Amino acid sequence: MCLELGLQVLERVPGQRTAAGLLALQVIADRADSPRHQRRLAALWPSPGASPDSTPADLLEDWLAQRASPTWIAWEEEGLLRTLGAGAAPPEGALSRLAKDGSLAPFLHGSWVWRGYELVWEGCPVGSVLLGQAVDSEPARPLEPLLIAPWLAHIRARKPVETHTEPGLLVTDGSEPMAKVLRELNRVAASDLPVLILGPTGSGKELAAEEVHRRSGRTGPLVPVNCSAFAEGLLESELFGHTKGAFTGADRDRRGSIETARGGTLFLDEVADLSPRLQSLLLRVLQEREIRRVGSDHAVKVDVRFIAATHRSLEDLASAGSFRRDLLFRLQGAVLHLPTLSERRHEFPFLLPRLAVRAAQSAKRPTPSLAPGLPQALSRLPWPGNVRELLHALERAILRCEDGLLRPRHFPELDAPALQSRTWEEATRTFQRRLLLDTLSACAFRVADAAETLGLARPALYATAKRLGIDLVAERAQK
Repeated sequence: MCLELGLQVLERVPGQRTAAGLLALQVIADRADSPRHQRRLAALWPSPGASPDSTPADLLEDWLAQRASPTWIAWEEEGLLRTLGAGAAPPEGALSRLAKDGSLAPFLHGSWVWRGYELVWEGCPVGSVLLGQAVDSEPARPLEPLLIAPWLAHIRARKPVETHTEPGLLVTDGSEPMAKVLRELNRVAASDLPVLILGPTGSGKELAAEEVHRRSGRTGPLVPVNCSAFAEGLLESELFGHTKGAFTGADRDRRGSIETARGGTLFLDEVADLSPRLQSLLLRVLQEREIRRVGSDHAVKVDVRFIAATHRSLEDLASAGSFRRDLLFRLQGAVLHLPTLSERRHEFPFLLPRLAVRAAQSAKRPTPSLAPGLPQALSRLPWPGNVRELLHALERAILRCEDGLLRPRHFPELDAPALQSRTWEEATRTFQRRLLLDTLSACAFRVADAAETLGLARPALYATAKRLGIDLVAERAQK
C-alpha cells in the first residue's frame, strides 16, 4: 500500500519527485518483486533521449541552467556579440573583451574568481567561455572548454545562402585592396580605353574582363582568346580570320575573333605570349581600328574594345626586348592590378560561403553548412594558386563531406606542412634548375649525354643553362 500510494503521489505531482524518493520506492518495489510497479517507477526517471524538437542550442541552455557555478559563452558573429549563459552576471564589458581576445586572465568580481578560455573544435576557434569559481575553492583544470566546443560549433554552423552568388562576377566584399580595383574598373568600364589586367595565376583576370564588358554597355559579345594556346600561324588566323585558299586547308572564308567581337570586347588572355610579328599586327589594329584577313588585301573596319591580361611583367619583358614597348603603351589605357589571395585574408569569412556554393554546384552536391572558424583556418594557408586553387580545394572537400557540415578535417591542406609562397615561374625555374644539375651530375657533366637524357639538342641545353643562370664550367669544377 505504501508503494502504491507513493507512486500515485509522484505520478500526479511532478514537483514532489526527488532522486531520494524514487530510490526509496525502488527498494520497496524490488523487495516486493513487482514488475508493474518497477515499470511505473522507470517511467518517472528522466529519459536520456532528447526531444525530437530539441536543438543544440536548447540542449546547451538546459545544461547551462543546471550549472552550480556561473558559466557564460561569448562569440562574435557578423560583427555582433552573441552570448549564452547562466548564473551570476560577469562585470560589464568582460564578455565583449573575451569574444575579441579569446581568453581572459583570472580576476575577482563579486564573490567569484572569473577566467576566460578559448573554445577550439578540430583546430578552429569557435568562441570563448567565461567560468566563475568560488573564492575559497581549489583551482582545478576545467573540462568545460572541451565539452562546450562541439556543441557551440554545431550551433554556429551556417549553410551559405545560394542567392548570395552571381555567376560571372568578381567575388569580393568590396574592402581593400579589391575596393581600389573595383573603383578603377567602374571608372574605365564605360569608356573605349584598352584595359590591361595584371595579376597572378588564378586571381580572377578573366572575371575582371567579364565585369568590364558587363559594365561597358557594349551590345556586342565578349570574345576570349588565349594567346598561349595557339601556334603563331594558327593564332593569326584565329585573331584576323582568313580567306579561302589562303593556306592549305582553308576551304572557305572565315571571320576571326576580332571581327566576331564587333561592337563588343576582345579579351586577349596571356598577351605576353604573342610573337613579335603578331605584336606588330595587333599594334596596327589598335592604331587604325582595321584588320586584314590572312590572304586578303581588303581592310575591314572594326569597332572593338580590347582587354588584355597576363600574369607576367610586361615592363620587364619590354626592357628585355621581347615585348614591344609601343604596344604596351597602347594596351595600358587603363591598368587593373589584381591582388593575390594572401592579400585578401580578411575577406575569407565573406568569400568562403559564396565560393562553397559555386563549388557545390560544380561538384553536383548539396551546399554544406560551414563549421565556425573554418574561414580563419583556411586563410592561414598561402594559396599560391589564389582563388582558383581555393575553389578546387572546396570542391574536393565537399566530395569528402558526408554529414552536411564542412569541417577542417575535410581539408588535408590544413595538415600539410606550410609551403613557401612563390609564383609558378619561380617554382618551375627551381625545378628545371635542379633537374638539369642532377642530370649533368649523373652524366659526369658530359653535355652530349645529358642533352640526350633530357631529350634536348646540345644548343638547347646550353641556352637553358644560360637562362637558369647555371655556369657549366664552374659547376663542373665544383664536382
